[in-house]
Amino acid sequence: MFKRRVALLVAIAFLMTIILPGFLSAPTKAVAASKNPIVFKIYWGDSNAEPVDVWKTPIGKKVEQITGVRLQFEFIVGSDEETKAGIMLASGDLPDLINAHNVVNKFIEAGALVPLDNYIAKYGKNIKKWYDTKALKKLKYPKDGHIYYLTPFREESDPLYSFAGFWLPIYVLKENKWPVVRDIDTYFKIVKDAVKKHPTYNGKPTIGFTALTDSWRIYVLMQQPLRLEGYPNDGGWLIDEKTGVVKDSYTMPYAKTYYKILNQMWNEGLLDKEMFSQNYDQYLAKISSGRVVGFYDERWQIQSAIDSLEKQGLYDRIPIAMPVLKKGVKRDRYNVVTMGTGAGISITKKCKDPVAAFKFLDRMAGEDILKLINWGIQGQDYYVKNGKMYKDAKQIQNYMNPDYRKKQGIGGNIWFAFPRPPFDWTYSDKSGKISWDYSDQALEQRYKPYEKEVLKAYKIKSFKDLFSPTWNSPYGYGWDIKLPDDLQAIQNQADDLQRRYITKAIMAKPGEYDKIWNEYLNKMKNIPIKKVIDFRQKEIQRRLKEWN
Repeated sequence: MFKRRVALLVAIAFLMTIILPGFLSAPTKAVAASKNPIVFKIYWGDSNAEPVDVWKTPIGKKVEQITGVRLQFEFIVGSDEETKAGIMLASGDLPDLINAHNVVNKFIEAGALVPLDNYIAKYGKNIKKWYDTKALKKLKYPKDGHIYYLTPFREESDPLYSFAGFWLPIYVLKENKWPVVRDIDTYFKIVKDAVKKHPTYNGKPTIGFTALTDSWRIYVLMQQPLRLEGYPNDGGWLIDEKTGVVKDSYTMPYAKTYYKILNQMWNEGLLDKEMFSQNYDQYLAKISSGRVVGFYDERWQIQSAIDSLEKQGLYDRIPIAMPVLKKGVKRDRYNVVTMGTGAGISITKKCKDPVAAFKFLDRMAGEDILKLINWGIQGQDYYVKNGKMYKDAKQIQNYMNPDYRKKQGIGGNIWFAFPRPPFDWTYSDKSGKISWDYSDQALEQRYKPYEKEVLKAYKIKSFKDLFSPTWNSPYGYGWDIKLPDDLQAIQNQADDLQRRYITKAIMAKPGEYDKIWNEYLNKMKNIPIKKVIDFRQKEIQRRLKEWN
């Protein structure tokens, strides 16, 4: 009798393990929807995103089962987001959903997007949990007061790595006895000495300093003088953090000084001769080759090059960010934490079912889906013990492997763009942080052995310890201020002139730099950039008044 009872209990327990989790986590509607999902077409206009159809991954398939929605992606080809947006708007051929990235204002101004305000109020159960009244207020388009997307740019900052900096490879830092390089003169001296000491690597010339100049990504070259002056990335604008006064960087005095240094290095053969012709992939390939000594960039843009160097085992060639400034500047603003207003996913006016599309976006902000896309599949990518999520050694190894994450569908640029809380917030069941990257376990495990050796050499716990403390910006990010078309046209004119002339000035022959720079300044006088400054000034003052 006892054995029969045990057998019966085991059988019941076995059935419960199969039936109960599915019963509790998969509502009837979701199961039904998974058999006949709603298909939404989505245009992914973020030219930085790797074109991965996450819906085809194991996690993407589970998201479809839960939401009853399948996305059909169209990814931008190349990086000219503005031209593609113009073509779409002119043709009127719009998908159901759109991630308009840097040109979302074009779609808003054209009246192509659905205001979300009423949907948020009526159906935004999850969204209202993560975006409070203050956050939603920040997302109102200043011109008409409507919300057109839920920004994914939340108030979070990676505790392990600096967001940006001037980079030097580990072998160079080691040879120089682990200096914290704080001034640009010392930085370029180290670059020159490294090239002199190691003129070639793997049979190819060592590159002293390179820059990313492909399409809109050239901003990393244009913002270098601002960074050296101690300003954050505000889209090429100098914003006084105390007064909110805005100035333009096109004619800032230090720009002439800085680019003249690059001009001298160009003529000395220390600058990458292909830096104005290479595309983004070629730039990354060059860093991945291990023969580049110095460059300025933001970590997210070079992460794949770091991954590649790790995969090749070229650990001493992996670059580390340094808090470089102009001599005399005391603190940097390489690390900022604030809620931005950058574009997320919008619903277009051609959407076949806007209510269903919004409910889908809200469902994507549900905690079960946030766990799925940020932690992975329970039992495969993490476990739960005593109510806490954790990864074992093998799962951590998988998570740290970019190829595995891509194949499995964990994290990445696509999921990033959906409505969500900051990654360092905690799930309501207290099981862990939204993203494993911000968990206590990750802080102990994410650093790889070679990184721990560098941290030990510098006697620091985090690479961010080399930089000034992370700054909380009261006005958000200056780069996400959206200009009306007429002012955007003026700014584009100034940007084009700046790019042409700075390129020309850096490549100028000895003795020609000052003449080219003066010509540039004279031409810039013909552009009414003050109208753009005044608009930005007004918007910054509005933000300071309403957001604080």
